[in-house]
Amino acid sequence: MSAAQQKRDYYEVLSTGRDATAEQIKQAYRQLALKWHPDRNRAPDATDKFREIAEAYAVLSDPAKRQAYDVTGHAGVSERWSTEDIFRDFDFGDFFGGRFADLGSIFGDLFPGRTRPSGVKPQGAALRYDLRLTLDEAARGGERVIHISRSDRCKSCAGSGAKPGTKPVTCTDCRGTGERQEVRSAKSMRVITLTTCARCNGRGIFIESPCAACKGAGVEFLPHAIKVQVPPGVDHGMLLRLPGQGEAGTQGGSPGDLLVRIYIQSHPLLKRDGDDLYAAAPIAFPEAALGTKVTIKYLGNENVLVTVPPGTQSGTLLRLRGKGMPRLHGKGKGDLFVVVEVRTPTELTARQRELLREFAKLESERKKSGFASWSGTA
Repeated sequence: MSAAQQKRDYYEVLSTGRDATAEQIKQAYRQLALKWHPDRNRAPDATDKFREIAEAYAVLSDPAKRQAYDVTGHAGVSERWSTEDIFRDFDFGDFFGGRFADLGSIFGDLFPGRTRPSGVKPQGAALRYDLRLTLDEAARGGERVIHISRSDRCKSCAGSGAKPGTKPVTCTDCRGTGERQEVRSAKSMRVITLTTCARCNGRGIFIESPCAACKGAGVEFLPHAIKVQVPPGVDHGMLLRLPGQGEAGTQGGSPGDLLVRIYIQSHPLLKRDGDDLYAAAPIAFPEAALGTKVTIKYLGNENVLVTVPPGTQSGTLLRLRGKGMPRLHGKGKGDLFVVVEVRTPTELTARQRELLREFAKLESERKKSGFASWSGTA
């Protein structure tokens, strides 16, 4: 069972329905996070529970990730975003309005390398692209051009979202915190309710004059043709990382990376095993007995002549050194192994049957002669 299949449903983790609003999901997370915080809850599984709750909220609080999860489930989310991407823009330290300053360090322990220094602008999410190659193309390598659409920083406003000549201002409703507090007193109790600021949507800043090009988003969704250098000998499932070719960063942050996953199509005649290639050479019984030469279709429509020695048995491997795939992390190439397959004819002419019967008779006499000679020696 895969890791994606073992995970619980994110809505189940947060005890919400699939139609829950963003505010309901946020409140559910806040309550569960306070309950299972490792510094507040000494249960042996508190840390794991806290991690699970945080991951569920990190996905469901992001509109793009939530949409992907609703359509494809855990598999779709893990295919498009890494764990680092899921938690990249989730600022744990400020989530509770500064009341629990240790949250940042706690999550830093749970997700190594996830926390970022104060003042560092969030990097854009990584993108993935599946590049399909033939075995010939994988052997040659070279430059390929792929076409993707991604978000880019708006050139008109340089990613600020504000009209050129203006700047975003601190939200006056939440004073830059991104949250509104509602304080109520009831029966000697003081209840504080935190909600996302409706004016700035939790950003803490407000754009009074939005950029006309991006309508205040700070990014534009544009098509791109990107050159990818494929190394000769690349194998199925490998990832090629193109720095800075992913989604645009928010708040003027640097763009993410583009991860190109290699998929190699099956070859009709050749099988690959690492740097080595395998091909079958079907021959007739007389050719196996007398020896022959066989032409093998190779990469790039090249023909390779293989010598089959007399008396070769079916299943014999003939090795041609240096005729395999280029070694990705070394010099030279692997080998080509030709598997000899001796085929038994199913339809014979009368003359062929006569010759085979004669051959069988001579072979039987030879064996008897050899047995008699051995018996006499004994």
